[in-house]
Parts: sequence; C-alpha cells; structure tokens
Amino acid sequence: MVVKALPIMPISDLRIKTRELIATARKEPVVITQRGRPQVVMLAYESYNEMVARLKALEDARDALIIDRALATAGEFYSIEEALADYEAATGVKIGLEDLRREHE
Repeated sequence: MVVKALPIMPISDLRIKTRELIATARKEPVVITQRGRPQVVMLAYESYNEMVARLKALEDARDALIIDRALATAGEFYSIEEALADYEAATGVKIGLEDLRREHE
C-alpha cells in the first residue's frame, strides 16, 4: 500500500492563500503547520462526514463482533458489570451503568 504525502501549508499562509487552501482541501486533506510542526488537517466537509460515518460503521461492526463472540463463548450467566468490564478491556471505552440508563431514558 502506497501512502500519498499530503500537501503542507504553514499557518502564516492562511490569510494570504485562503482560496487556494480551500480549493486544495476540497480535493484532498491539507496539513497546516505552525513553527514547522503539523497542527491540524483541513479537509472538505463532505469528506469529514464520510470519514465519521465510516468510523461509526466500523465501531458498530466491532461492537457486534464483540457481542457475537461473547454469545458464542458464553457458558453461563455473568453480570452486567462483568460485561462492561470486558467491553472496556476489548475497546478501551469505559461505560458505566448510569451511561446505559441515560441512553435508554
């Protein structure tokens, strides 16, 4: 897999080359640097929305896989607290009982 280098623009060029930056960002992400170090990436709004949607779909697929594996390997009942601990261990995301209650209110 070949990774293409993104265009880079110093933050000082933002005011001078705003139109150019926006035009480039509509085609591909642009790295904005400050003092020679990457700070932010500018990309088209549609691209951002697509990226967020893909990320959500991947997270949903991961969660479904975790649940499927848990159901396939479950030999006996275990508590919701244990299930949440397993979820946190698998994903790095901590969810508490109060979070679940709020979501279903």
